[in-house]
Amino acid sequence: MNNGTEIQAFIEQTANFLAGMRVTDYYAEPLPSPNDWRLANVVGRFMALTAGQRETFQAALTRPQRSLFGIYGHRAATLAMREKSHERLLSGLVAAVIVNYAVPARRSVEVALAVYYHVACKLGINTVDLFDEAAGYGGAAAAALFEEYGRRPGVTLKKFGWREIKTPDGVKYKFSTGG
Repeated sequence: MNNGTEIQAFIEQTANFLAGMRVTDYYAEPLPSPNDWRLANVVGRFMALTAGQRETFQAALTRPQRSLFGIYGHRAATLAMREKSHERLLSGLVAAVIVNYAVPARRSVEVALAVYYHVACKLGINTVDLFDEAAGYGGAAAAALFEEYGRRPGVTLKKFGWREIKTPDGVKYKFSTGG
């Protein structure tokens, strides 16, 4: 995107698309869904922006709009595992960068990132490289968080409250607070 008009149009298109979505409805959609492909397209366009344009894009989104990228990210990680796709996993992790543009004080980002780490390991992807690449799309605070997480030892699904469930469609990741 070359100019402010194009980035503004992209922001408006994205905001209009997200305005019609609710987190609970999107979460319940079959996997994959048309909204997964639309959000993957938004993330891909986001990745093509300059650092300043990415900042403008993220600042323009509301917290509920950014939350949809969190749902997409985990759906993308699940699809990445099913498809054995580095690109899909990176797209999901960059969506996590978008959702974590402004991290509320009580939110534990580490819990959400465990799924990406797990899928990377299962696919034989170097976690340091993957998280560093995703960090490059975030601001300084997000970048530091993602870079550090990719270097953490001992990240497991169980440690962070996740389970991998086998379904007829392939694996699925479920968070549970109880045993």
